[in-house]
Amino acid sequence: MPLGFDIYREIPRPPRELIEAFRGIPSADLVDVMHKRGSVDPAIRPIYRPMPNVVGPAVTISVPDSAFSIVKAGLAMTQPGDVVVVNARGNLDAALLGGNVCRGLKARGVAAFLADGSIRDVGEIQEDELPVFARGVALQMGPIPGAGEVNVPIAFGGVVVNPGDIIVADEDGIAVVPPAEAEAVLAAAHALHEAHQAIQPVLLRGEVTGIAAIFDQITTTGGAIHDGSHTRARSGPED
Repeated sequence: MPLGFDIYREIPRPPRELIEAFRGIPSADLVDVMHKRGSVDPAIRPIYRPMPNVVGPAVTISVPDSAFSIVKAGLAMTQPGDVVVVNARGNLDAALLGGNVCRGLKARGVAAFLADGSIRDVGEIQEDELPVFARGVALQMGPIPGAGEVNVPIAFGGVVVNPGDIIVADEDGIAVVPPAEAEAVLAAAHALHEAHQAIQPVLLRGEVTGIAAIFDQITTTGGAIHDGSHTRARSGPED
């Protein structure tokens, strides 16, 4: 069997309650608690603003030549709430889909379309309010037939995305959470949120948080904290 033409109908989706537990958590917080793992290249960004927040399991598509037939095959594998994630290898010359297909995805209940590639018909997509993130916008469509795969592990903006991974996307960017680590990531994200809430009174007083520890780090590395202002040494009377 030739490589590059595998299509899998079924994927392991996490429980809906687990997916919904990520709703409202900023993508930036998730990337922080995962120590930058799962942080998608910010060049893949919302095609319009304001952009609704997105949470859902990934249906993955790989289209090395941006083949529209393979994209459509992947779309046929979606269920309500899914996030379509497409590796088009950053192709900026040919759109993967446009307003008509996105309108159908909205009616189908798809949560979002994310493309490491291009789309078109931004105004129509915004009118229908389908969340779409892409690397670029192109006027012409890609080829209709071509090679590609559906529901296999893909490279996406510098991150490996597996079918069923939890996708969280908002105006800051896109985070990818492996389901096996989801509970731990959730707990860490909630702890981070509580820490952020705890420092709000300090911030509202206009104070800079953690400055004592920063000064300690500077002095322990041989630097110095000086009272008073710095006076530049003069090299001559006219300086």
